[in-house]
Amino acid sequence: MKLLIIDDDAAERALTIQVLSQQFADLEAVEIAGPDAFAHSMVQADFDGVVTEFRLAWTDGLALFRQIRRDHAVLPVIMLTRYGDEMLAAAAIKSGMADYIPKSHRHTLGDAITASLCKPDLPPLFQDKNDSLLLGILRLKSDYTYAMRIGPDNKPVFEWMSPSFKHIINCRDSINDAAAPLDGTGLAIHPNDTDIIQYRFAQLRAGFENIAEYRVIGNDGGCYWLKDYALPIRDPAHADVIRIYGSIQDLTRERATEEQLRLMQCAIESSSNGIVISGLADTDYGIIYANNAFLNLTGYRLEEIRGQNCRILNKHDHNQAEIAQLRTALHEGCDAHVVLRNYRKDGSLFWNEIHISPIRNQNNVITHFVGVQKDVTERCEMQALLSRKEAKLRAIFNNVFDGIFIIDQQGLIESINPSIEKIFGYQAHELIGQNITLLLTDPEWNWHDAYLGRTNNDSDQNVICAGHETYGLRKNRSKFPMDLSIIEINVDSRHLFICTVHDVSKHKQAEDALRKLSSHLELAREEERARIAREIHDELGSLLTVLKMDLSWLNKQLPADWVKCRAKTVNMTEQVDDAIQTVRKIITDLRPSILDHLGLLAAIEWHLEKIRQQTQMKCLLTMPEHPIDIDDKHSMAVFRIMQEALTNIIRHSMATVVIIKISVSGNNLQMYILDNGCGMTHAQINKHDHYGIKGMHERARYFGGELKLDGRPGQGVLLSLSMPIQAA
Repeated sequence: MKLLIIDDDAAERALTIQVLSQQFADLEAVEIAGPDAFAHSMVQADFDGVVTEFRLAWTDGLALFRQIRRDHAVLPVIMLTRYGDEMLAAAAIKSGMADYIPKSHRHTLGDAITASLCKPDLPPLFQDKNDSLLLGILRLKSDYTYAMRIGPDNKPVFEWMSPSFKHIINCRDSINDAAAPLDGTGLAIHPNDTDIIQYRFAQLRAGFENIAEYRVIGNDGGCYWLKDYALPIRDPAHADVIRIYGSIQDLTRERATEEQLRLMQCAIESSSNGIVISGLADTDYGIIYANNAFLNLTGYRLEEIRGQNCRILNKHDHNQAEIAQLRTALHEGCDAHVVLRNYRKDGSLFWNEIHISPIRNQNNVITHFVGVQKDVTERCEMQALLSRKEAKLRAIFNNVFDGIFIIDQQGLIESINPSIEKIFGYQAHELIGQNITLLLTDPEWNWHDAYLGRTNNDSDQNVICAGHETYGLRKNRSKFPMDLSIIEINVDSRHLFICTVHDVSKHKQAEDALRKLSSHLELAREEERARIAREIHDELGSLLTVLKMDLSWLNKQLPADWVKCRAKTVNMTEQVDDAIQTVRKIITDLRPSILDHLGLLAAIEWHLEKIRQQTQMKCLLTMPEHPIDIDDKHSMAVFRIMQEALTNIIRHSMATVVIIKISVSGNNLQMYILDNGCGMTHAQINKHDHYGIKGMHERARYFGGELKLDGRPGQGVLLSLSMPIQAA
């Protein structure tokens, strides 16, 4: 047995030869360390197989294999490498290598060589042939073999095929037209592959070896992917092709695995979070893969960070306790979640939320680690700001990770990632094969069925929705808010949907906390206004009243002929009256006393009359005849909403008429305010910097109410308020 051993490292070549010599007594090993020796060996072509390293100084193993394949189509090549991974292994096997073996499993190399060179039992028609003609085809690590002869009509006819090949396909004794899909009991070629078959037999008839991949329809109706290595045999007398020998590899399982890997790749790339996959301690946890989100987050290119440890993002800032937590988790093979100060390629700081988890193979052995990273700089800065202003407020956003699942056109879940299990509380086997509606609330079912029915056949990828706000159902049937993004993809004529779930429960909780704080500050402000109004009334009002009385007394005491003095006292009295009126206006603006003394309806009627006098705007008021039994805080909230609404109408609407209608039903107050002004668009109503409108919404929401604005350009605006009149 003569083998080429290709490796830059002489020690590695020697170790490989030592292992093979223990199994093959007749081994003749030719060591190849450079391109010249390789080229010389290719010319001689007197060897039985090739064992090559992947990483070579002058090329790589895959490129080398392609060169060997061009010159020696049937020569078995095995990759024996220290630098590969699952992705390289898949690429090697997919390209047609006989086997892929890590150097840590070098002891299995001999068995792999034996398997790649083994000769199957031959039928009688082969027994009288020259073995050298068949050596190449028998070297292949094949699943099926066959022999064909070329008939007088120059058409191929099956002479023999292996029983395993007969078992999976429809066949008959002869092939009338091998260039088209066959019917009856013939070989059923997939319609999309007829051109491949036509070209293949043209090459074989011309005397050229051929390697082709095509699909056939089996007896069970299934589609089989086959890789066919065919060798034409010429008649020595007149050089015509008289036979074709073939060996077939069944690629069906590999193609199915490739499809699943592609779906997983699409799912990972659709995530808005950065995702990296690293090796183990023997590679210093070097990065093997990083998605685009990670590259955009850090500013690095993939070739710059491949093989690097993620500590490259720490730069000089290694004094962080969380780094020790990550190291411990890596050492113990467990999950970890930390937030680190990391640095982009340009040196800019960003806060990085990181979650790492081990990846285990079917034997529960850890092979890699996956890390999910998110830029939480804004969140961290917000938390720091809130903690400085209010010690009771805590971090709002944390532990948010994307869940990804893939569903088919019927809505059945085909695969999920581990985050889905954590978000919804199900195990993977409980969700696979179930309908997606299991995880959605009832109102979302119709929307879900609608997008499943609107499949897109024009493109490979279609965005159904991005950041759709909805509610999910956990296993315990509890409801939680989430953002749902869905992308439709077409895979081999199948419509699949990649769904990304972002749990926003903590985000919603943070909004509630901020809303409560804002409402608390507003109530405190109202109480402070009331206190100031009372003090002004009690202190300054009393002083001005006494001053007016003293001036009146002084005016009476002055002699009648002190005209100038009397005029001065009269003028001072008028100034005191003006001051009293100003004080009353300040008190009213701070806290309308009529609201405390006569109630909400009287205060609204009084304020509307004041607006009518100031603006000459026609104001119409409809309200209950009897006072409303409403507590002070609710009463002040309704009054302030009415006051803010009228202020906005005066400033912005150019209205001439405003209508206010107030009604009470049970414990609920309804207030409608309608004007005939210039109106507002939906975008203007929801504009972020309209703090007056936001303040009205927050006042209503704090007291369990709801405020709505409906406006159209040129048709005014309708404000609708619904609020309980008593606290629950």
